[in-house]
Amino acid sequence: MPSKKQKRKNPKALPTVFLAVLCAVMVCSVAFVLILSTGKIEGTTPVPTVTSEATTEAVPQGPYKVSTVTVGSAGDVLLHIPILNSHKKSDGTYNFDRIFTYISSQIKDCDYFVANLETTLAGTENGRKYTGFPCFNSPDAILSSLKKAGVDCLLTANNHTYDTGAHGVKRTLEKVKESGFDSVGTRQAEADKKYLVKEVKGIKLGIACYTYETENANGKALNGILVGKETAKLINSFDYTKIGSFYEEIGTDLTNMKAEGAEVTVVYLHWGNEYQLTPDSHQKEIAQKLCDMGVDVIVGGHPHVVQPVDLITSSDGAHKTVCVYSVGNMVSNQRRNLMGLKTGHTEDGLIFKVTLSKYSDGTVTVDKVKSVPTWVHLYSGTYNIVPLKKDLSSAAADLGLTKSGTGLSLAEGSYKRTMELVKEGTSKCNKYLSSLPKPDEASAAY
Repeated sequence: MPSKKQKRKNPKALPTVFLAVLCAVMVCSVAFVLILSTGKIEGTTPVPTVTSEATTEAVPQGPYKVSTVTVGSAGDVLLHIPILNSHKKSDGTYNFDRIFTYISSQIKDCDYFVANLETTLAGTENGRKYTGFPCFNSPDAILSSLKKAGVDCLLTANNHTYDTGAHGVKRTLEKVKESGFDSVGTRQAEADKKYLVKEVKGIKLGIACYTYETENANGKALNGILVGKETAKLINSFDYTKIGSFYEEIGTDLTNMKAEGAEVTVVYLHWGNEYQLTPDSHQKEIAQKLCDMGVDVIVGGHPHVVQPVDLITSSDGAHKTVCVYSVGNMVSNQRRNLMGLKTGHTEDGLIFKVTLSKYSDGTVTVDKVKSVPTWVHLYSGTYNIVPLKKDLSSAAADLGLTKSGTGLSLAEGSYKRTMELVKEGTSKCNKYLSSLPKPDEASAAY
């Protein structure tokens, strides 16, 4: 049996071992360097050279697209009494979610979506009741349904803004803000901004909203109701007979928007004549003036029917404005059998989409527009906003159109009516927009 002393290693042998290991490392290092520099070792099969993907990727030599944003707009949210009754639950509360079952995907397809809240939310305190036409007061629950559907911003200036007086103006805006919406059209204080500058995916939108006033010798009136002097200061409105004052006001808004970095300007206008399928002289005059002032997009409402899309050229030929004169109703109970206009146009609406792009050099362009016709399908007390397309037969069941015997045929008729109004103008806009050179087209790297 060997002794412990015999089993111990000889300390003097360590330097020899260390030198041997060092030599081996040096040989491997030389071989590794040879592989990296020549791709082969003498006497062996060459190792293929590997080129990093990063070294072959093209580096943009000029401006390149950094963001794309689609802004969507819809028309009037008019909650007539039959709609309230249809969405009242047994416990007395309200839920309007099912109205938006089929349209929500179109709304959420947009990066930012705007709708017109054409009612007040004055509550039921002090014996106040929920009401429909002619003076609207709706349950707050409509806000949660609009939010779930994907709406981001609500317009609060229209001819029904003062239907429940100063209290209604104030409470409506408070509830809109509490529910997480952006809003434009009314203010909580006179010193608040009349407009909104909103950044969406790196693009700053400048948004304004104004409504026409009812003629009244004693001051501002909406829906035939004289507005209190203090409240009048909180509502963005214009008088057709004093239109110069409006141009000065909106001009100040545009200047301030751009000072805050707005790169695209969108003006929402409550204007025109109800149930008229074409814009009147006031609409055309105002649209031309706003184009001359450099507004990029105009979206109109109030007629309760869809009106044409157009591309307006400024008087000096230097600027063009995309304009839809009216996007009609988003939801209402204005059924053809109840209206003087028996054509069904009051059942129709439009989702108007504008797609913008931003480039690395800071340029922002309007790239294209899209008109999506909508129709309010009413069956068994249920109201559904339905997005329409040319061939609906294959999608009829998915859109709930088979839930009524006439759903599909009425929807097809609605699509035809709306497209007759907007197809030509939408095509005109897109033909022009697609012809414009884009900042990245000069660079083959993008």
